[in-house]
Amino acid sequence: MKMACLLEAPIRMSVLSEVTASSRHYVDRLFDADPQKVLQGVIDMKNAVIGNNKQKTNLIVLGAVPRLLYLLQQETSSIELKTECAVVLGSLAMGTENNVKSLLDCHIIPALLQGLLSTDLKFIEACLRCLRTIFTSQVTPVELLYTDASVIPHLMLLLSKSRYTQEYICQIFSHCCKAPNHQTILFNHGAVQHIAHLLKSTPYKVQMQALKCFSVLAYENPQVSMTLVNVLVDGELLPQVFVKMMQRDKPIEMQLTAAKCLTYMCRAEAIRTDDNCIVLKVSETFTRI
Repeated sequence: MKMACLLEAPIRMSVLSEVTASSRHYVDRLFDADPQKVLQGVIDMKNAVIGNNKQKTNLIVLGAVPRLLYLLQQETSSIELKTECAVVLGSLAMGTENNVKSLLDCHIIPALLQGLLSTDLKFIEACLRCLRTIFTSQVTPVELLYTDASVIPHLMLLLSKSRYTQEYICQIFSHCCKAPNHQTILFNHGAVQHIAHLLKSTPYKVQMQALKCFSVLAYENPQVSMTLVNVLVDGELLPQVFVKMMQRDKPIEMQLTAAKCLTYMCRAEAIRTDDNCIVLKVSETFTRI
């Protein structure tokens, strides 16, 4: 056994040196004087890190993140380069929790939020996708979303841009709404009005993320719950929209989340406990599932 251990160590070092050398090549290309070579280097890096946590960790250790963030924020960088940088950063964030911590230490969130001021939709979507990945990590302090007062209203404006901005922003909101003050901020910036119509959006992912938003907004919050009772979505009251989302032909996740929304509204006394939607629909849904 001792002999085996002695043999394994040099082998591990050899493999590590090979991987590190390969990773160093990717990082070095980010500093090339030719913008096209830099762009191709970022694209090659993107392809190299997909599904490869070891490669992601190596690139972070070798200092790829600060350079990617620099390129993402440079006015002279092409919009294609900025977008590819955001995509690579998002892929790095999909690695381990330590990877996310490293990205946070490099102040990635302010850089990505700045990117949302762009007029290019693809770049905005790439920044939002990365932000979504970071904010849904357990190691990310949700308060970082609320540090700058201009962020939430700007996100509300971006909701109308595409199905992807809708999906990512709703997911960010649902994960970062953890306390009454978060509910108040989102509510005061028109979250209910901006998100309600998304419940009837065609893409399932958009519908679900919007539904999850209402679930966290209504949780132990009478003010929000009382408002939701009277909200109209395409001429239909919101509680009835939730009831339709509990139908048996809907996915289980949707049925349960809609039932939770109505339950929270009932607990806040916005809906009577003897209302048919509670007695017949919510109770039946929880019992059946």
